[in-house]
Amino acid sequence: MRTTRLKWFWCGIGALLPLFSFSTAWSQGGIDALEASYRFLVSERATRGGALYIATAGDLKGRALPLSFLDSAAYWGTHVCAPPESCAVADRYNPQDYSLAPAPGPAGELQTERVNVHNGANIYDAAVWQIAVVLGQVANGFGNPYAAKAYDLAGHQNLLLRESHCGDAMVAVTGANRAVTRKELFVYNGQEIGDPQNAYLFRMLGRDWLSEDPFMGSPYEALIQVNELPARRPEYRRGKITWSDWKPISGENAWAFLLGPLQAAYLHHIRYLQKTFVPFDDLAVRQALAMLPAFAAMQSEIGAVYYAPAGTAGNVSGTFVDPRQVAVENNFSLYAGLNLLRAILRTELAGQGDLSGRDKRVIREALSTIQTMLHGGQLGRNRSTAGLLDFFRHRAWRDGIFVQGGLANAPGQTDAWVPTLAPKAVDVNTWAVAALGARQIDAWFGNGSAFNLWQQIKSWGAYGVGGTLWGVGFSDQDGNGVTPEGAYRQGIFSAEWSAGAICMLRNMRQYYRGVAAGGGFPDAQRYLERLDGDEQAMLAALGNLRHDRYATVDFPGKPKNYAGMIETQSLPYLYASRRAMIPFGWHANPIPSTCATAWMVLIADDYDPFGYAGRPN
Repeated sequence: MRTTRLKWFWCGIGALLPLFSFSTAWSQGGIDALEASYRFLVSERATRGGALYIATAGDLKGRALPLSFLDSAAYWGTHVCAPPESCAVADRYNPQDYSLAPAPGPAGELQTERVNVHNGANIYDAAVWQIAVVLGQVANGFGNPYAAKAYDLAGHQNLLLRESHCGDAMVAVTGANRAVTRKELFVYNGQEIGDPQNAYLFRMLGRDWLSEDPFMGSPYEALIQVNELPARRPEYRRGKITWSDWKPISGENAWAFLLGPLQAAYLHHIRYLQKTFVPFDDLAVRQALAMLPAFAAMQSEIGAVYYAPAGTAGNVSGTFVDPRQVAVENNFSLYAGLNLLRAILRTELAGQGDLSGRDKRVIREALSTIQTMLHGGQLGRNRSTAGLLDFFRHRAWRDGIFVQGGLANAPGQTDAWVPTLAPKAVDVNTWAVAALGARQIDAWFGNGSAFNLWQQIKSWGAYGVGGTLWGVGFSDQDGNGVTPEGAYRQGIFSAEWSAGAICMLRNMRQYYRGVAAGGGFPDAQRYLERLDGDEQAMLAALGNLRHDRYATVDFPGKPKNYAGMIETQSLPYLYASRRAMIPFGWHANPIPSTCATAWMVLIADDYDPFGYAGRPN
């Protein structure tokens, strides 16, 4: 219900924008104050501690674009850098590649991390943001200060994908952030891609080539020193380092070009404008079609799609990703994205009467490619694949769960599939159920397999207090799980990954409810009761990771004096309950997260991003 309503003004660039309101006590789908959390997604960081910045480069100039996190110098200086002297760095200019970077070592790694967190936008985060921004208007009537139609604001990200340069680039070169093949760099499973519009986008986009350290202008600025700056290049100065994350990843691209923009387009055209189809000329559809050949190129003989093109840097400095590496979670993201694109293309063929003959041929060719990628067949003249479904059923499933990755069709290996059994990943399993559907998993592996998968996840991946489930973390190495006495451990609690788990539970509930009603098997009703209890427990606990509440909850590893550490005028959700190294290659930080907050909008409005029209698969 709505109670108190407060008025507030938004100040745009050079003009006063319309008056908006937000609720302090909105409850939707078990999530209270949803509009105040949504406000984080449509607020500027510089003025209101929100998720957005205003781009200054090329055709992006004046457009509001999302960043992944809201941080502060105080967070890094007092919590991460303990003592502060551990973050003292001396940056150096390299005339060979024009980079300005810290020396190798722990302090340099921390500087790179905080610069990336402060200035970066992961394209997966931005994709979830797109869905939430449009959903907030369509489902709840929420407004934003940038556009009467929320899809216009979400569409700024589609424009960024098209332009593919940094939002604040000093020189706006279209395609600069695309992984175009250059000799041995960025080779797509033996194939070259020369057109930037057909190549993967890098997973994390900075605002500019030279990125500002958040310590500048703070009491920690003195920790940064610089040596040998170039003459007559004023843009190179103390407190700036060059962007260093150039990794084109299949999973992030599946979200960036398929799930995020296509779900947002569906919400706008079909639910908001009440059309029967998403127009073929919508930029989201055009860019999805342009990327389809790259996804197809990356598919292996056994059906799995490779993690990254050859020549992609690894998470450890100086290493490169094995081009035969597979991340199973990436494959579930792509599977869901391909199904979504297929559904949208079919509605266009059925409902859009002004399609040209060429448009229809393009759609049919794309549908044929998607069919092969899902079910197997010939991919071009000299390549074949078993298809994603065959890979999921016969390769990725092991001992009652889905493995997190492995090597596919790797030279020198006697087996076509060599799985990586450790560490175990939470999201590969929660997203698997959401993408495939519990019905499919039980049909393949036996009645109750989806439910039992969730019981396994809880045994090593759940976070809770006493006997009460709160949510999940990231892996089986987080210190989570259940003790022999039945109590939950408190390792690390993730808002985003717990929201994904709720999405999975709702898929299972829908399926087992139908099974129970039909008398399919006697355990279905018991499953339903357990799933209902787990969902309600997690919904109740997730509020503890909201920025305003986090400071009052007794979380292990919580930063001291957190209440005054990060300022915002909205109610975002934190990425995680404490700082920790995630075994898949990045640090979790207890700071406001665009993706976590966007996921909470999806959960509140019961919108499943893995299914067409937001319905469970």
